[in-house]
Amino acid sequence: MERITKLKIVDVIQETADAVSIHFKQPFFKKIKYTSGQFLTLLVEIDGKVERRCYSLNSAPKIDKTVSVTVKRVKDGKVSNHLFENVKKGMSMKVLYPMGSFTTEPNLKNKRHIVLFGAGSGITPLISILKTILHGEPQSIVSLFYGNRDVESIIFNKELNDYKSQFEGRLNLIHILESPGDFEECYKGRVERTQVPELLSQIPKWEAEKTEYFICGPSGMMNEAEEGLKSAGVESKQIHIERFSAPPAEAVAKKKQEAQDIQLILKNNTHKIHVKAGQNILDAALDAKLKVPYVCLDGICGSCKANCTSGEVKMRGGHVLSEADIEAGYVLPCISHPTSEEVVIEYA
Repeated sequence: MERITKLKIVDVIQETADAVSIHFKQPFFKKIKYTSGQFLTLLVEIDGKVERRCYSLNSAPKIDKTVSVTVKRVKDGKVSNHLFENVKKGMSMKVLYPMGSFTTEPNLKNKRHIVLFGAGSGITPLISILKTILHGEPQSIVSLFYGNRDVESIIFNKELNDYKSQFEGRLNLIHILESPGDFEECYKGRVERTQVPELLSQIPKWEAEKTEYFICGPSGMMNEAEEGLKSAGVESKQIHIERFSAPPAEAVAKKKQEAQDIQLILKNNTHKIHVKAGQNILDAALDAKLKVPYVCLDGICGSCKANCTSGEVKMRGGHVLSEADIEAGYVLPCISHPTSEEVVIEYA
């Protein structure tokens, strides 16, 4: 069952020319509980229709007084442009409670190295993790590689510099800029796999089992960082990736999709639904007025996860499911369509 609450906006901060942070007041009673790196789903009403969008929390629990997310304006983005132009201090907004597994729990006894790779608004969950580790694990250190177009597009630039000064010797901050201008303390270019070993040589080297890597940003950048880390000898189990956005449309294989009737099992009840050609299973279920779980509609939150117990489905890449999930038969109906007869999808 979805958990929805209404939060009051206490501040809206312009971070860059195309990014704003929305700060929500923590309720006096029933405070929002979350873990650093999770996301908040905003329920935004536009032209009489409620749109859902997931935005990573940049705030850190027990450190920041507000619960805050950062919204980067996307060209032709219906929700991001609406929020950018209309959200004001004093307004209230409905949200779903925080979700997401791109997290790490602080422990005073931990002694580890957290290495972060981010680009653009991918910094949002990373700065939440950064703050949590620096405050909550005095024996741990953090290294951040942060890619952007230029100095003006660096989100949280002042805050990051303040943290570097406050936690001198425990925060390594390396900027990677396409157009650095007069800014000399950076690498020029983008995060590329061939560049990763050189980047890693610029930060303290800890034992492999005491080093964890977190990656968030555009799909291409995440792929480059991941492959670069693997080529540098980092094991997959040490790498955590936030599927912050779906892969670009041209990266999605376009195959002919035929209409199919499938069975969907929800709360021990079996429903026969029709999936039209080119339609995903979740949309078909919603058309049938079934109350199935969902949040992002784009494969990046995992809330609609279900088990394909019969038949075959095609699921697009760029999602949050692990290899173990896929081997166990799990799919995300929001980005899946049936490719055989007698498909059965079962929700836990």
